[in-house]
Formats: sequence, structure tokens, C-alpha cells
Amino acid sequence: MIILIYILIGFFIGASVIAGLFFFVRRHIVKEAQTEAAEMVQEAQEQFNLDEQERLQKTEEMELDLWSKVEEAHLLIEQKCEDLEALVQTRKATQDETAKAARAALIQKENELRDHSIKLNQAQAAFKKIQDEKLTQEQHYKGLLLQKTQLEEPEVLQSLAAKLIQTAETDRDQLISSVESETKEFAEQKAKRILGLCIDRFAKEMSTERGISASYFPSEDVRAIFCQKLKEIVTVIQTTSGCDIHIEENPEPDRWHYIQIIGYDPVRRELTRRIFEKIFKDIEKTKRCPNPVDLQRTAENIKTELLRQIKRDGDLIAKELGLQNLHPEVRQVMGSLRFRYSYTQNQYFHCAEVGWFAGLLGAEIGVDVKRARRVGMLHDLGKALDHELDGSHAIIGADFISARNEDVDTIHAVRAHHYDVQPENELDFLVIAADAISGGRPGARRSTMETYTQKVSGLQEISKRYQGVTDVFVLNGGRECRVLVNSKVVDDMTALKLSEQIAKTIEDEMQYPGQIKVVVVRESIASESTSGKHASR
Repeated sequence: MIILIYILIGFFIGASVIAGLFFFVRRHIVKEAQTEAAEMVQEAQEQFNLDEQERLQKTEEMELDLWSKVEEAHLLIEQKCEDLEALVQTRKATQDETAKAARAALIQKENELRDHSIKLNQAQAAFKKIQDEKLTQEQHYKGLLLQKTQLEEPEVLQSLAAKLIQTAETDRDQLISSVESETKEFAEQKAKRILGLCIDRFAKEMSTERGISASYFPSEDVRAIFCQKLKEIVTVIQTTSGCDIHIEENPEPDRWHYIQIIGYDPVRRELTRRIFEKIFKDIEKTKRCPNPVDLQRTAENIKTELLRQIKRDGDLIAKELGLQNLHPEVRQVMGSLRFRYSYTQNQYFHCAEVGWFAGLLGAEIGVDVKRARRVGMLHDLGKALDHELDGSHAIIGADFISARNEDVDTIHAVRAHHYDVQPENELDFLVIAADAISGGRPGARRSTMETYTQKVSGLQEISKRYQGVTDVFVLNGGRECRVLVNSKVVDDMTALKLSEQIAKTIEDEMQYPGQIKVVVVRESIASESTSGKHASR
């Protein structure tokens, strides 16, 4: 027990000694650490002070270096500022002197204006005095005049007004007569000059394209393959195009290639021609007859493409002439004129040509160019519809654009360009002139032999109706009718009247493009025969 107590006492004493040593050592370590930290802080402070001094020294050196670089420029700027300040002071002094002089001049002008105002007031007073005296004299003389003439003032004024009106009317009639005389004298010369100028300015290619009126087999082999399913193919084409097709199954040797397409609508005829062209290409390529089902699909595709082309052509002609706000249906119909021909002249290009000519003529006489072009382009629109409706193409076209909100003047000009109604305004006559230029120029139209024969026969028949006509010759492709008359029956005055009568009858009874010149030839032929003589031997 005692031993255990000793052991515990020893343990506590040992623990106390160890704890004391631990605290002593720890205190010694902390003290050394504090001493070392103080030394490190002192060293850092000394290093900081050295760095700070070095930084300040470098800053001073940089400031001195920079100042040495900008000192000269700074001094130069200060010198310029001093010079500018001196210049400003000089100009300010000059401006002050100028302002002082202007102020003095203004004061002088004000004094002069005041003097003029005083003189003006005096002149106005004098003028008023003269007016009063004049009014008094007028009243005095008016009283004397009325007293001597024994008339009232309204009667005198009425008489003077009547004389002045009569004088003005006389002058007006003389001026109108002079203008009319001058216009008649120079109108034809001026018109020829304008027409020649416009034709010279027209740089677009003339519409010389010719139409295709029928289709043809390219070879006998193609025809033989085609005729294997002749009725089926013809039925499909007729159903799609709306045209009647006639192909002889046993044609003559020189007519095996001919295909007759019958239809009034030129667009349908063109569709039929394109379908045949596609069929023949496929036959030449595959060497077999086309399937009716495939042919139906091909025909519908060709029809769709043709309608797209018509729309593109309608938009193109409107864009070319610079026309806007055209109804879509009008554009569509204009595009369909691409396949319409008159006297073998393509009407699509003819309408564009007339539009250009109308615009050129309008520019020369002061008419709105775009309106003139619009009317010129639309003038033959009815030719694309005349196979569907009855009546003149001018009336049909005018009614069509009237329903599409065209203005009244444009509608009237289209209706009047072939005198279906009487022309009235400038646009009407512009279209008539432009149409005549486009259709009457050399090479624009080409008559067939049948129409040319009919024209010649008509001219001869009309000319021979009149007494004294001995013979008739049609020259220059039907543009000149030369009439020979008996000089014993027809004198010079009668020949002059006869040419007018024949020309008037031709205008009334015949349809023809351009103009026909009628020439009446009256000649006297004197002849004498010599008597025979026998030769002497």
C-alpha cells in the first residue's frame, strides 16, 4: 500500500517535472520564434525602404527624361499660343474698326432713308392732290359729255364695251385664221419630220418572224411507227389541245409528211405543234410508238410549260416598255399574242413595236410617253380573243381592258385605232400613226398568193367601174394602182376627180394594210404612116 502511494507520488512528481520542462521548452521556442519574426519584419521594412527609394529615384529620372523630350514641343506650343493670342487681338481690333465703320454707314443709311420717307410722303400728298383734281375734271367732262350726247352713263359704257368686244373678236378671228393657214401649210412637213425622226430613233429589231401553220413528219420511218397507234395518239392530242387533227392514212407520194391542224385558237395550234414535235423526237430516239398514257402526261407537261411561257412573255413585254399596274389577265393575253400572226406579222412583236413608236411620237408632240406606250401595246390585244368572241378585234380588246380597270382614254384609243369609233384625242391619233408605221413599213407583212390575187382583182374591178378606163395595172406589190383612161373621154379635170373617186371607193370597200396610191394616166397618141414608093431601075 505504501509502495503504491510512493509510486503515485513519484508519478505525480515526474509528471510535474515533465510539464514544467514542456512549458519551459515551449516558451523558449515561442520566444525564439518571436525574435526571428521581429528580425524578418525589420529586414522586410529595410528592403521596402530601399525599394521605395529606388522607385522614387527612377520616377524622378523618368520625369526628367520625359520633360527633356516634351520641353521643346511645350515651348513651341506656348509660342504658338502667344502668336494666336496676338493674331486674335489684331483681328479683334480690325473687326472693331469694321463694325464701327458699318455702324456709321448704317446711321448714314437710316438718315438717308428718313429723308426719302419724308420726300415720299410729300410725293404721295402731291399725287393725291393730282388724283383729286383729275377726279374732279373727270366728273366735269363726264357731265358735259352726257349733256351734249343726251345719253345715260350705262348706255355709253355698254356702247364702248360692245365696240371693244367687236374689236377683240375681229382680232381673234384673224389670229385663228392665220394659225390655221400656217398649220395647214406646214402640218404635213412637220408631221413627216416627226415621223422620220421617230423611225430613225427606233433601234429595236423589226418584227419579221414568220409563223408555222402546219406540222410535218420528219421521215417516212417516223410516220410508219406513228401510224401504228394513229387513232389512239390523235385522240389524246385532240383531247389535250382542243384542235382537230387530220392525217391521211394512205396519202399521195408527195404528201406523206403533211399533218393538218385545224383550230381557230393560235395557242392551241402551237400546243398541238409542240406535242407532235416531242412525239417525233421520242420516236426517233426509241424507235417505238409512244404509250397513250405516257403521251397524256407528256402533253399535259407541254401545256403547263406553254402557259408559263405565255406568262413570261406577257411580263417581258410590260417590263420592256416600262409599264406598271397591268392586270394579270391582260399580261396573260398579251403573252398569247406570241402565237398570233396577221399578214404573217407576229402580233406580239408588232404590239411592242407600236408601243415604242407611240412613245417616240408622244415625246415629240408633248404627250405622256408612258400612256402612249401603254395604249400602243394594248391596241391589238383583241386579236388574241377574236376567235372566241364576235366583232372587231378593236372593240373586243377595248371591252376586255375596260373590264380590267383601264382608264377611259386608253379604252377609247384602242376602240378607235381602226375607226370603229371616231378618233378624238391625241392618244387616238398617236396609236393610228404608230400602227400604220409598224404595219406599212417594207417587209413588215407578207401577203399570200391568194390574198394578193384577191387584192389585185379587187383593185382592177373597182377601177374598171368608171367610164373611160381602158386598162388597170397593179404595181409595187399591190401598193400602187395605175389606171389608164381614154384621153378623148376623160379630160384633165375629170382625171383628177376620177383618181379621188377610185381612192375613196377602195377605202370604203377593201381591207388592206398600209396605203394604196392611185395614179390616173391620160395620154394622147398621134401616129401617121408613110406612103409606099417603088424603087426605080
